[in-house]
Amino acid sequence: MSAWANMDDSELLHFLKKGDVRAFDAIYARHWPDLFKHAWYTLKCRDMAMDVVQEVFTWLWLHRETVQITSLKHYLKAATRFKMANFIRASKNRQVLINDLQYTTAVTVDPDDLAVRELKAVIAQAVSMLPGKCRAVYSLSRNEQLSHAEIASRLNITVKTVENQITIALKRIRLFIGHSMLLIFLLLSSL
Repeated sequence: MSAWANMDDSELLHFLKKGDVRAFDAIYARHWPDLFKHAWYTLKCRDMAMDVVQEVFTWLWLHRETVQITSLKHYLKAATRFKMANFIRASKNRQVLINDLQYTTAVTVDPDDLAVRELKAVIAQAVSMLPGKCRAVYSLSRNEQLSHAEIASRLNITVKTVENQITIALKRIRLFIGHSMLLIFLLLSSL
């Protein structure tokens, strides 16, 4: 086993930023299998999954000097999810893939899973950045499961204002976490 394989991710990132190919190879060897499994499980196609993961690692190498990463494992998983989302958006089989993703997510999500907790933390951060009224309307809708009419009554505003505020909230959250992650969030929030 090489010294590179024994280094932790932060050490490998340090050497990667300096352009060390051995550090990149160690990162690739360590993280490729999990990323591939994740992509294959979602896309249901070996070649597409390989392409997605290859694009993630290519991007990492090309941007190694400027990318800011605190947790390599989480960064690579998020990058893989975004690449898959881009692929799904561009795919001819988009609706089939989205339907599969909805079914798979609804059936197999463990609310205690690290990725689920991470996603919820990202969403909580996005919600915390919403303007006051917008955040209140969104929270009543999602956290307390109130109808638009109930929210309007509680906040003494019109139902149309509630609808507008939820639309604004979803647009801002979508911008913050990306469209594909919003789909997963909506599925998770119904668990």
